[in-house]
Amino acid sequence: MTGSVTTMIIEILTGKFEIPAEEVSQGTHFEELSVDSLALLEMSLILENRLGVSIEEGVLRAQQTIDEAARVVEGLAASTPTHAAGPAAA
Repeated sequence: MTGSVTTMIIEILTGKFEIPAEEVSQGTHFEELSVDSLALLEMSLILENRLGVSIEEGVLRAQQTIDEAARVVEGLAASTPTHAAGPAAA
């Protein structure tokens, strides 16, 4: 799933933050793209919504590469319990 999380992060960077695709790769550090802590927080919220996982503030850092961030998010998703009890009451 890490590949798909990496792809999601790249899509957010190139779509939402309008960073040119040729500047973005798995090994690119967020700080190289001038992605600040506010943008990382916004990205965390987007990933939370898409993946159904809780990402604490500060988990994604400017010093991380896109692939490192994807692995961290993947680890959080793997430790998130599934909804075995069935759908939530409306």
